[in-house]
Amino acid sequence: MRDILLLIIITGSIPLIFRRPFFGVLMWCWVSYMLPQTHTWGFMQSFPVAMVIGIATIVAFLMSREPKVIPFEKPIVWLFVFYLMMFLSWVLHDKTPFVNMLAMKVFKIQLMTLVILAMLTSRKRIELALLVVALSIGFYGIKGGVFTILTGGEFRVYGPSESFFEENNAMAVTNLMVAPIFVYFSAIQTDKRIKYLFLLCASLMVIAAFGSQSRGAFLTIIACALFLLAKSNKKLVSFVVILTLLPTVYAFMPDHWHQRMSTIFVDEEVGEVRDGSSASRLNAWRAGINMSFSHPFSQGFNAETPSNFLIYAPNPNDFVAFHSNYIQVLGKHGWLAFISYLMVFLFTWIMASKITRMTKNIESLHWAGLLCRYLQVSLVAYFVGGAFLSLAYFDLPYHFVITITAVYVIVKKEVSKLHAENKNKKWSYERNRLVEHTV
Repeated sequence: MRDILLLIIITGSIPLIFRRPFFGVLMWCWVSYMLPQTHTWGFMQSFPVAMVIGIATIVAFLMSREPKVIPFEKPIVWLFVFYLMMFLSWVLHDKTPFVNMLAMKVFKIQLMTLVILAMLTSRKRIELALLVVALSIGFYGIKGGVFTILTGGEFRVYGPSESFFEENNAMAVTNLMVAPIFVYFSAIQTDKRIKYLFLLCASLMVIAAFGSQSRGAFLTIIACALFLLAKSNKKLVSFVVILTLLPTVYAFMPDHWHQRMSTIFVDEEVGEVRDGSSASRLNAWRAGINMSFSHPFSQGFNAETPSNFLIYAPNPNDFVAFHSNYIQVLGKHGWLAFISYLMVFLFTWIMASKITRMTKNIESLHWAGLLCRYLQVSLVAYFVGGAFLSLAYFDLPYHFVITITAVYVIVKKEVSKLHAENKNKKWSYERNRLVEHTV
C-alpha cells in the first residue's frame, strides 16, 4: 500500500512540476532529505525517486519562463572552482564502478543545487524550500527527540538508511544544523501556538542530538550555544536560558552516556589522552594529509582504501574512513580543492554577516538579517561537527550556501531600490525648496 501511495505521489507531482517548476524544487528537497522510499516495503525501495523528480524539475525549468540566471557571487564562484577540482580528480585517477557511482551522485546533487539557486528568487520561495528541508529532516529528528525522552536516553538515535545522515553521529550534527531553521520560523510567527510548536520542534531535535550519544555532537552543541550567546542582543536572558536547559538535558542522560562523553579527552579504561576511536581517527587524518602531497589532485574519490592506507597511514593496519570534512576533501581531491572548499564557506559566512549589517535598520528586510544569523548557527554546527565526520558531499550545507546567496541578491536589489527612492525624495524636496525660495 505504501509503495502504491508513494508512486501515485511521485507520478502525480510531475504535471504540477511542469506547470510550476519551483514545485519540483520542493519535491526534490522532500525526496532528498526524507527519503520516503525507505519507508516502503516493495518495489518503490529500488525506484529512482530522486532521479525522476530531478529530471522532471530540470526539464520543466529549462522549458519555463523562469529566469535562467545563476548569481555569480563569490561563494558561487568558489563553488564552481570546487566542482572543477573534484571533476579533475575524478578524471585523472582510476575509475571503478564505486568511484563512478559516487562521482555521479555528487555531481547530480550539485547540479540540482545550482538549479535550486536559480529559482530562489523571492522570500516566499526561500522560506518554502527551507521549511520543506526542515520538516523532512525534522521527521527523524523530532521522532528521535521523543524517543530519547521516552527511553531516558538509553538508546542511540539514527537517521534513515541510505542517507548522508544514517549514522548516529551524522544524524546528531544534521539535527543541530536544522534546529536553528525551526527557531527562525518560530521568530517570524505571529500566532503564538505556531511559534511554540516550532520551538518545540527545535528543542526535540537538540534532545535527539544528545540522544545520538555522539561526542562530536556534544562539542557541537557547546560551540553553537557559545555562538548564540555571543551574537544575542539579550546576553543575560540567553545565558540564563542556556545555563538552565543544557545542564537539565545533561543531567537527564543516563550514566553510560556520561561515560562515553568522558572519553572525548581521556580513555576511561586505560587513562590515555585519547581512546581507540580517536587514535584511529588521527591515523586516518594523517593518511589523508599524506595523500594530499602525493598528487596535485590527491587520490580521487577512491582515496579511502586499505591499499592507500598501507602506503600513507602511520598505522597501515588501522583502516577507517577519514571522519572529517576537511580531511575528506584534502585526501580525496588535493589542496586546490581544499582551499576552494574553505573559500565557499568563508565567503558565505562573510556574506551572511554583510546581510545582517545591511538590513539592521530596514524593517522590510528584517527577516533577511534574522535568517542569516540563524543560518550562521547552522554553519557553526557544520564546521564543528563536520570536523569529525565525512560530510563534505552532503547537500544540506550547500543548500545553506545558495540560500544565503539568494537572500543577498534580494537584499542588494531592495537596498538599491530604497536608496534610489530616498535620493528621489531628497531631490524632490530640494527642488521644492528652490522653487519656494525663488517665488
